[in-house]
This record gives sequence, C-alpha cells and structure tokens, in this order.
Amino acid sequence: MNEIYQKLVKICGKKNLSNNPDLLKTYSEDCSYVSGKTPISIVWPKNSKQIEEILKLANSMGFSVISISSSSNVRYHGDTLPKKDNSVILNLSKMKNIVSIDRKNRVVMVEPGVTFAELIPKLKEKGLRLLLPLHPESDKSVLTSALKREPITIPRYHWDSSDPLLCTEVVFGTGDLFRTGTAAGPGTIKQQQKRGAAQVNPMGPTHFSPYRVIQGAQGSIGVVTWATVKLELLPTVQKVIHLQSENLQDLLDVQQILLKYRYADEIVILQNLNLACLVKIESSQIVELSNSLAKWNLIYVLSGRGKFANDKISYQENDINDLVQELKKEKLNNNSPINEKDILTALKEPTAFPWRSRLKGAYQDIFFITNFERIPEFVSIVEKMAQKNLGTYIQALNQGTSYYCEFDLFYDPGDESAIPGIKQNFMDISSKLIEAGAFFNRPYSLWAKEVFANHSEETITAFKKVKKIFDPNNILNPGVLCFDD
Repeated sequence: MNEIYQKLVKICGKKNLSNNPDLLKTYSEDCSYVSGKTPISIVWPKNSKQIEEILKLANSMGFSVISISSSSNVRYHGDTLPKKDNSVILNLSKMKNIVSIDRKNRVVMVEPGVTFAELIPKLKEKGLRLLLPLHPESDKSVLTSALKREPITIPRYHWDSSDPLLCTEVVFGTGDLFRTGTAAGPGTIKQQQKRGAAQVNPMGPTHFSPYRVIQGAQGSIGVVTWATVKLELLPTVQKVIHLQSENLQDLLDVQQILLKYRYADEIVILQNLNLACLVKIESSQIVELSNSLAKWNLIYVLSGRGKFANDKISYQENDINDLVQELKKEKLNNNSPINEKDILTALKEPTAFPWRSRLKGAYQDIFFITNFERIPEFVSIVEKMAQKNLGTYIQALNQGTSYYCEFDLFYDPGDESAIPGIKQNFMDISSKLIEAGAFFNRPYSLWAKEVFANHSEETITAFKKVKKIFDPNNILNPGVLCFDD
C-alpha cells in the first residue's frame, strides 16, 4: 500500500492525494443498500496524462480504480463503491475546465469536474442552454449525467438514446488514450477547431462507435477526460401548461399528441407527491401542496425566441387545445395552484436541495424504460406493493418512442426500524418489475445480478469480451454490471 501511495505521489503530487481514514471511509458507503470496501487512497488528477499514468500503474501493481466526478459527497446507487480491498478512488472533481462553448454548432466541451451550477450560468451568457435532467443537483457533474444516460426533459430534442452526449476523450483500462467520433481526428482538437470542426458527430471513428461502449458502463471500460455535450438556443419567452387528472391514461394520451406534432419543449408527468417535492422545500409544504393536487400531473412548456415568440406560442396553444378537445378528455383540470416561475425554475435550474430527499430526508428510486402501452401496467404493479410515501415520474424519451418510469420510495433515514422494510420492498418491487418485462437499462449493483440472470449466456459472454479488450486486467470498477470476476 505504501509503495502504491509513493508512486501516486510521483504522478500527481502529495497535495493531490489523501490517506485520511475518515475521508476514505466516506467513499465506502452511499445512500444505497450496497456494502462497499474502504479504499486505500484518493487521488485528484488534473489532466489526462496523469490519468493515463495512474491506470498504467494500476495494471502493473494490481490495484483497482474507481472514478468519481461530482464534487458532492452524496452518492446514490452503489456504482462508485469499491468492491475490492485494494482500490484507489480517482476523483475527477478538480478537472473543471469548460474547454469551449460553440454557439454556432450548439455544443460545449467540458471536463468531468464541471457541475451544472457552474456551467448553466456560462451558457446563459451566450444564449444557450443544456438539455437537462429533471432539476439536477447543483454539484452534480454534467459529464457524468450524460454518461449515465439520465433522461432529459425535452423529448423533441432527444434523437438518440445517447443524447446529449457527443464526442469524448477517454483513457481505457489499458491506459491508452482515445478520442471518439469526429474528435478522433485528423489533428489535435485545437487544429480541428481552427479548421471549423466542432466535435458534434459522436459516430466513429470508421464504422466503430466506442462511445456506445463507454456510455452506461459505470466506469468499467474507461475514464472520460472530456466530452462534448449537445446544447440548444435559450428561449426568450416560455409558457407553462399544467394539466391535472385522476386518470393517468388521459394525460398519457394528451402527451402523445404533444410528441406527435413536436409542439412542446419540456414535457413531464408527475404524481402529485413528486410534483410537490419538485417545487417546495419544506416537508409540511410538500404535503399541503400534494393534497391540493390531482393524483396525476402533466406539465409542458411552450417556447419561443425572437420577435415572433409570442405569436408562435399563441398558435401552438390554440392548436393543442383543438387537438385535446378531439380526444374528449372532459375531466382535465388546467387550473394550477403552482406559480409558473416555480415550475420553470425546477425545469431550467439546478438545486442545492435534492428534490427527491425533501419529503422524508431519503429515498430509494426504481427506474427503467418501457413502451407507451405498458406504463399503466407497471404503475399498477408498484402501487399495489407500495401504498404510501410513493412518488412517480414518467418521462418520454427519443421523440416518445420509449418512456422512462421512476418510482421513488420516500423514507426517514433516522427511523432505523423502518429501513429493513424499505430495503425488502425495494427489492421485491424491482424483482416483480424485472419479471414483468421492465427494461432496466441502467442496472446498478442491487439489480445487476438479477438483470443479467435474465439475459442469455451469449450476451454476457459478449459483454465480457468487450471488457477484456478495453480493460484486460479488470482494474476499472470491478464488480459492476456482470464484471464480477
């Protein structure tokens, strides 16, 4: 261990390493029910060259490397907990360069330590905006969010499952540096940009698109040192429409109309408790607002830019009203008790107070993707198994061709007697959903074994072959997905 520490000091300097036992302990646990090992060191690299050297050292000395990007000490799903004793935390939170912002091509290049709170104001200055997940945490890494495929709230700009991730620079488990998409070359990034290239096409190089292997791999294939992320122009005028109903199917049908004609920007469906958590901070305020709302809530935003912005919103609103009338949904309530500004803040800004933790102080989330027709079936399964303190969030993806479903089990972390029951309920619901055909496209630690048990041996063998190519010694986050040996 001492030899590893000394060699890491030579690479990154003593100031960028820590062996503090109390700090090390914080990296062995998170908000999930996964048990982690205490790492032997934490290292904060400052550039890709140092990362290359660290991974080559790990290969030669046989220690594991778990990469972390967000500056927050709060983590949720067990994917960054060391599974082996001889592990080093590669903390990328000090790599904070916003390398370039390109308004013409609507793309930004960022290092992994750049957070939502740091990037959003910089983009606003240039009239640009990120394609955001729902009210992200202020100190969350923008790059990590894209790598994890967290759902964005504007499905009409969601063309590919990888969006908004574009090109990347990655150090594979072998210690080799590689650039994906058009960033692969020819020439350096500065030379490419001087010629007018903007690193916006993630495909390639050649017929191979390695970004698809890297994304969703939970840090088990490579360490991304920067990425380009898709942007859109900032609207000058926005109008929020909030529809309420006791019938989920009514709102799903309205949402389908919005998606078909690509009228709205942000479109989300939230159960009353989740919507209240999104716009209120205090638990008492959340309960009060939740009780005043219908069970299901569809929120969509009409946006315009330039001198005809209001005209655009007006004709879109009239068209939508005509189309909804044709659906004959007579029990929709469009009288919102929530201030429009509060909704826009939740959709456009990060938060220092994680919204899912506001009601009880903690939560466990179960999420997967499915098709439109099966959403009510999965909602029914979960509601039968969790009858209180349950929140639901439904997000259209890829132009509405698939849907993200999230179920939040809220609980008080100080009530130790309740925690075993929450864990058991979490696992029972997850198993039931997997059995029913829910597609867990981000199978974190507690789900991974069961998810891959439902895959063919050929699929798992293919996964492991890919892992062997890019990380032959299994140094990168061993134990995640199906990489447990």
